[in-house]
Amino acid sequence: MSEQCFRMKGTTLTSIVLEVLHFEPDEFETQLAAKIASAPHFFTRSSLIIHLTSALTVTEFELLIALCRRHELQPMAVKGNTEALKRTINDLGMSDISQSKLSERPLGEQKTVSDAAVEPSTRRPAEQESPSTAPVNQRGKPAKIISRPVRSGQQVYAEGADLIILGAVSEGAEILADGNIHVYGTLRGRALAGVKGDEQARVFCQNMEAELISIAGRFVMQENVQQQCWKKPAQAYLDADTIVVEGLN
Repeated sequence: MSEQCFRMKGTTLTSIVLEVLHFEPDEFETQLAAKIASAPHFFTRSSLIIHLTSALTVTEFELLIALCRRHELQPMAVKGNTEALKRTINDLGMSDISQSKLSERPLGEQKTVSDAAVEPSTRRPAEQESPSTAPVNQRGKPAKIISRPVRSGQQVYAEGADLIILGAVSEGAEILADGNIHVYGTLRGRALAGVKGDEQARVFCQNMEAELISIAGRFVMQENVQQQCWKKPAQAYLDADTIVVEGLN
């Protein structure tokens, strides 16, 4: 019997949904460039789901995808008004997920709500740790405990629970939780708490050097974090729809 060549697994990531309200190429590209420039570390090379709210011609759709790729976004799927575009979607190497049920929430930096949304989706499997036994929190599941550092390129997600990292989180790593996130080391990667909309979720760490902090769809980039609390024990939480990052005594 031949050795098994592969296994398929489901996983989770934060994916951006680009909702196209109307499409005029020059105007679209100008607005897209401005949005990416506002948070280049977050948007550049991000996977993208295109949501078409109205019908586009094949030519318009191909141009839309080309503009996204020109600005280093990576369209992977399309939903919405896709009836006349199914063959083109396939030819461009994407999937039609119009029948899928997706949960969308506004994504904004501080008080600004953007046209994108953070949602669970699929991603190339990343190395993850098995959860350890921990007390059950108010979300009904034990906290997920990761006992080793999270390296660049890895992703760890705690579904329906808090996430506890006992080591450091490297630059380029991504940690997500439906609840709170606790990092008992240096946090250099991306930390996304309350990913399904829990506005009470918080991020705690022993040494704040995060690339991005997100809570319930709002986010703040490294440049803003550096101005608030840098290389110190810190927590991040939502206050009146704004992410606050402050030191821990």
